[in-house]
Amino acid sequence: MANDMKSGIGFIIPAAGVVGFFTSLLLGEFLVSIIIAVAGIMVWFLYMLVMESNMPQQMGNMILLFGILLSIGIFFGFGVTQNMFGGFEFQPEGSIFALVILFFAVLTGLNFRNQASSTVAPAGGSGLSDSDRDLVMDAIKQSQESTEASDEPRVIVVKQEATPEVAVEEKKEEEPNPYDPYNMANNPYFAYPPDYYY
Repeated sequence: MANDMKSGIGFIIPAAGVVGFFTSLLLGEFLVSIIIAVAGIMVWFLYMLVMESNMPQQMGNMILLFGILLSIGIFFGFGVTQNMFGGFEFQPEGSIFALVILFFAVLTGLNFRNQASSTVAPAGGSGLSDSDRDLVMDAIKQSQESTEASDEPRVIVVKQEATPEVAVEEKKEEEPNPYDPYNMANNPYFAYPPDYYY
């Protein structure tokens, strides 16, 4: 619960970054919008590091969002210029740089999204079978009901055995070693077959 509270309060930082980004973008301060986009995600990372909160499931989405904001700021700051007649001219260097930033932001964000979806715990929660869970709960109850007032820590060890897999043995005929004049074919000190060294 406390960890959820830390993460929830931490979402104020990116929200303030998004508001600051669009405010500076509307004011025409494109360099400030780039700085706010970078600072928003970096301060959020530092907050999670200092508060030792778990990585939220929205990490990939936040990286995507701030990467898009950064590429928009770079595009407006360096990819578009206004000429003396009021028209807009596209600068290829700034536009390509914004696209490269967007590409790597999408790549990183999708990587974090897929990582978060693959680390989701199984439906059982703890991964214990029902009988193992009952054994653990019985051991906990017995330790709580005991009248011994010892300061020794108690450890419950649960051994989980994997389901045995039926191994299909294939008949393998051993082939004699090829011509081996120095009797070195099975020498453990060679990383490669002896023919490689000659």
